[in-house]
Amino acid sequence: MGADGGVRPQIRGVVAFDVDGVLLRPLFLYRMARLRGPCTWVRSLWVGFLFKLGLVTLKEAVERAYRLQRGVPVGELTGIADRLPLVEGAVEVCGELKRAGYLLALVSAGVPQEVVEVVAGKVGADAGRGVVLERDGGVLTGNLLGSRHTAAGKREGLGRIIRAWGFGWGETTVVVDDRGNESLVDAAWRSIGVNPEYPILRKATFVLHTSDLREILEFFPEGSRIGITPQWLAVRHEAFRKAIHACAVAVPAIAHWSRPAALWLVGTVTVLFAFSEALRLIGIALPVFSAVTWRAMRSAESREIVLGPILFGVGIWLSVVLFSPAAATAGVLVLALGDGAASLVGKGFGKRRLSHNPLKTFEGSMALFVVATVVAAFFVSLPWALVTGAVACLVESFAVGALDNLLLPLASSGMVALAARLSYTGDLLS
Repeated sequence: MGADGGVRPQIRGVVAFDVDGVLLRPLFLYRMARLRGPCTWVRSLWVGFLFKLGLVTLKEAVERAYRLQRGVPVGELTGIADRLPLVEGAVEVCGELKRAGYLLALVSAGVPQEVVEVVAGKVGADAGRGVVLERDGGVLTGNLLGSRHTAAGKREGLGRIIRAWGFGWGETTVVVDDRGNESLVDAAWRSIGVNPEYPILRKATFVLHTSDLREILEFFPEGSRIGITPQWLAVRHEAFRKAIHACAVAVPAIAHWSRPAALWLVGTVTVLFAFSEALRLIGIALPVFSAVTWRAMRSAESREIVLGPILFGVGIWLSVVLFSPAAATAGVLVLALGDGAASLVGKGFGKRRLSHNPLKTFEGSMALFVVATVVAAFFVSLPWALVTGAVACLVESFAVGALDNLLLPLASSGMVALAARLSYTGDLLS
């Protein structure tokens, strides 16, 4: 099934992909339910939501979902399969792995065997195993045959494929997403959780949040051949993070026009992001917010709620609330521009580590000092601008993690406000 022509390289092991959620998005059963009408679709979504929360088992969820498909013509299955889009990079990553010498298996506890075979043909997999549906007179009865739709059956089925190829679990990598794959993660030598639900998030060897499946190649030696490396991803993520930071420069302009509008905007985005993070831990993607998070997330943040953007929003919101427009503008600009400059300069050119925080560099801190001083100079005299730059530089250098997104704008705004107040008092006394 889908084997490349020519001489194959030496077989290096097995890579097994879960079909729904990893290779197919949207999920097959959701797409099938939509064709049955809005009522069936909503009921299927409800069953899926209960499964994601762990309130029903994999077996119960699949059986309930297929009972809703009673009476569907068997021919519709392959028709849907032909139209289902694969996730970005699915064909490319499977091709790279096969050229590197891996055997590819597709497994699913929710997608019918006929559909798995269609998907396997599209990506060039060597074997595929899906659920077996009972049929009567060319239509589905709503019942499933065998145990392939259970966690144990899924593991047993993949185990048979692996053994037939002369390999064992110790030479197998599984690429999975939902809680129905816990037994595969427990059995395999290595596991990669792609946009995973919380049980997989905790257990997987590697975790990746992405819309491009090619990024799993960073966990294979072959990835470096096409430029997919941890270093490449880190640079891309950092550049994207700082581009998001830079968007905050719009907040002072909005606040100048309407402070309530600026507070409402920042507060709403921050709350929605926090909600998106909570959903991410159970494997649900919130449109736009989840995509931004996946692109900006560092690998060390993938197993927990990402606090940086939340504190980023809180820091900006508090600056606008607590300080005058001029002081708040200075604080927001120092955060939006200075913190990004510190990070990019530190990662690109940093050589000397700070003694009190080896994670930060002298070069990065100096970049922040320069930006913070220049920003503050638009609002206060040069001596006070230098003091503001020094304070910002000191605060950012502390080993406080994501908390610097909260402290940096408040400290910078506070210094500009203090300087303005003391300068004004001095004018009165002179």
